[in-house]
Amino acid sequence: MKKPTIWFWVIAGIFLLWNAFGCYLYVLEVTLTDAQYAEMHGDVMAAARDFYPSWALAAFALAVWGGLLASVLLLLRRRLAATIFFISLIAAIICFIPNFISTPLREAGGATFWVMPLIVVVIGLVEVWFARRESAKGSLR
Repeated sequence: MKKPTIWFWVIAGIFLLWNAFGCYLYVLEVTLTDAQYAEMHGDVMAAARDFYPSWALAAFALAVWGGLLASVLLLLRRRLAATIFFISLIAAIICFIPNFISTPLREAGGATFWVMPLIVVVIGLVEVWFARRESAKGSLR
């Protein structure tokens, strides 16, 4: 097995932080009361919260917790990280579907509603690519 470079550890650590932050946001989403949510995000976003379907919330959970698991697997240098990153990416794409097809959600998000989904998908693609590349290089077992 090939020894990973220092950049492997730096990038894998960044992935871990990014996915841990996603888990934090998920926990906030499911634990905030409506009043707390409105205080944090505004009344318009709080009102739109009811339009976000439970299947999308489940996909959100799979995306963030899967991403965290994949990050840990990457740090443990396990090949399975690439597969879990891919599943996490698909779940992230699914969880963003309502933002694009639901008018109340799209309007609540404003003109830049698409920015965060784009960032998440791009980072997810990078995670999958990086894990696959490291696996092909022999850095993962």
